Amino acid sequence: MTGETTKRTVVAAGGAGFLGRIVVADLVGRGHTVAVPTRRPTSLDDLAVHLAGTPGHLVVVPLDDAGPARAAPALARLDPAPSAVVAALGGWSIGPRLLAVAPDAWQRALDDHLTAHLRAMQAYVPLLAGQDDPVYVTTNGAAADEPMAGSGPINVTGAAQRMLLRVVAAEETDGVRFHEVSFLAAVAGDDRNLDPEAELGHGEVADAVRGVLDDPRTPQLVRVVPRGAR
Repeated sequence: MTGETTKRTVVAAGGAGFLGRIVVADLVGRGHTVAVPTRRPTSLDDLAVHLAGTPGHLVVVPLDDAGPARAAPALARLDPAPSAVVAALGGWSIGPRLLAVAPDAWQRALDDHLTAHLRAMQAYVPLLAGQDDPVYVTTNGAAADEPMAGSGPINVTGAAQRMLLRVVAAEETDGVRFHEVSFLAAVAGDDRNLDPEAELGHGEVADAVRGVLDDPRTPQLVRVVPRGAR
């Protein structure tokens, strides 16, 4: 089965971030309901205005210090129930060489780029049980594959995130599909990337994630390169 699927309710973890907003805007614009759990609910006010009048619905679910677990009951009450999760958590940073990273900075990297994915999975995977073609998607990047001086914590957590998804996929037997979409170039407009050699357009980002949601035959790992590099 390929092509546009029945409209879904999608939980977009990290949907208030740079990459997440691209995915949210695309899915809502195509008629899906997208729920964004976030500690910064007002940060989505401009996106809500931009999406007014589109066929889908944006639902903002405030998070507190309890994190994803506290949001799960509200997400479970959505109608229709969530059948997909897109976790665009973490990000990119450049800092000291790995052996000079301070203990508190290392712990923040683990929390923000790895533990956040585990907590999201623990809270949101159970929501998908029993739904039609349930799917869980994480986003990742080139740092999971290639060592990059100055971004050691991102390299390490990116590689660990990939294994996290593989382990969860091996352990879960309730029919949920687990996929990683790994973007192997900077995304256009993200000023955290310094002088990138190549860039992915927002349409390429949205197409890649939507393609995983729409096609059950998608491999577990999807690597995305700029169209001109293919």
